[in-house]
Amino acid sequence: MTQYLILHKVRGQPSFDCATQMEVDGEIWWITNSGHRAYPIQNWSFDDPERTEWTGDTLDVPHDWPDHFEVRGEKVQPKIDIGAMLSKLIPPIRRRI
Repeated sequence: MTQYLILHKVRGQPSFDCATQMEVDGEIWWITNSGHRAYPIQNWSFDDPERTEWTGDTLDVPHDWPDHFEVRGEKVQPKIDIGAMLSKLIPPIRRRI
């Protein structure tokens, strides 16, 4: 299986990653080593070290290019009440006087 170095978009920014190609229902998918689908802007095969051409002047990614991890709004921090969780796990202790 051929490995590639890919340039793709991650959270709106250009990023490099290693990926492999696989065919799904007649369509070529790029899967990164982390197991996520990526949408490369450019790719370079590790099997062909002579191929080093760069087809762009900068690392600009097209605005409408699919994102590896799409960010939608602000991340909401979960509110965890440790005391409430523990009170459900530990039975109440009654003291005798």
